[in-house]
Amino acid sequence: MSGPVRALSGIELDAFRALRVVAGESMPYFLHALFAVSPVAAPGLGTFAVDAHWRLYMDPDLLIGPARWSPVEGGAALLHEVNHLLRDHAERADALPIPRSHIAFNLAGDAEINDDLIAAGVRLPEGVVTPSALGLPDGLLAEQYYAALRKAAEAHPDLLAGMDDGGPGCGSGAGTSAVAGELPAPQIDGNGPGAGVPDGTGGLSAAAAGMVRRAVAVAVQEYGVSKGRGTLPAGLERWAASTLAPSTVAWTRLLRAAVRRAVSAAASRTDYTYLRPSRRRVAGVVLPAMRGRQVRVTIVVDTSASMGAEDLAAAMGEVGGVLRAGQVSRDRVRLLSCDAETGVPQKVASVAAIKLVGGGGTDMRVGIDAAMADRPAPDVVVVLTDGYTPWPGQPIDARLICAVITDGSAQCPQTPSWATTVTIPRLPGRDAA
Repeated sequence: MSGPVRALSGIELDAFRALRVVAGESMPYFLHALFAVSPVAAPGLGTFAVDAHWRLYMDPDLLIGPARWSPVEGGAALLHEVNHLLRDHAERADALPIPRSHIAFNLAGDAEINDDLIAAGVRLPEGVVTPSALGLPDGLLAEQYYAALRKAAEAHPDLLAGMDDGGPGCGSGAGTSAVAGELPAPQIDGNGPGAGVPDGTGGLSAAAAGMVRRAVAVAVQEYGVSKGRGTLPAGLERWAASTLAPSTVAWTRLLRAAVRRAVSAAASRTDYTYLRPSRRRVAGVVLPAMRGRQVRVTIVVDTSASMGAEDLAAAMGEVGGVLRAGQVSRDRVRLLSCDAETGVPQKVASVAAIKLVGGGGTDMRVGIDAAMADRPAPDVVVVLTDGYTPWPGQPIDARLICAVITDGSAQCPQTPSWATTVTIPRLPGRDAA
């Protein structure tokens, strides 16, 4: 760096705005993000870079100097840096195992971005990082490119060092090293600069950045609808869909926790048994020993037409994983299928044997009653349903977990207040079976 980071001068700001126009013409659905970044001057940087707070660091020489980039080159660089922010490469890099290679992730992030820019018709400078330049296929995520690069580096230790051009990289907003003189975090509300931050360069808070991502994702999908199928890069369509899709992390964590707590609570109960006398000795009296309960779990599955096979499999996978981790053996797990046509619960051996049928209107009370009538009775009952069913009016003699798979488009009957309820969002783009 040949000088401190500062606000852009008037002529530099005009040059940036010109590049923003070029970038917006190439990818109009990115306009919201292009106007959200806070441009700053970073003399001597030699490139463009971003930080995690949506500040865009630009070498003034590339804007107005003798070696300034052409509008096409500058617009492409601007789109590249904005993509790092939209794809949240900073947070994704933080999720990688330690130690982390900044060089490898910078290359991986560039590869994830540049194949989509090329597919969108953006004219990138010669020599930019692309999947083909790394010897890898198009269309992968940065994490996948990163894993491939790290694996290759294990066989060839000097590989990553040879790929390092000595430049500053794309900045902390790209999940790599911060540029020299990077500004501190903005105020909490993101509306003004903090201490030591030039006016007009406050950046965005995490919440504001999330809103920008969603706005751009909506614009991407609307553009695809208006222009027709195949007009958007596949990776960009995937990003927009995942950004707007309901998070599936929360429900899996909640379902696992609910099943784990129910199984642990049931296992903590103890019974008296005379099969093994107690170690306590009382003259003339044989005392029973305490024996832990062998937990039994019954899973009741709604097989109405509105249930989705892949949603059901995902939920069953979570339940099954928890039961295995809790050492609940298969012989103590029963699976009942509530047939929508007959209303008669049927025992099935596995998820693959479950057949989703038409009819609707399943009464899951029948399945719950059948589970409780079985002998020995279960300690935990897990119901997988779309929620369109009446529920028992009184608590049952087992812990009840209601896993409701829904897209949220209609109001389902309220689950019992004494039961544990986990809402599972239907997988994006999946129709009911």
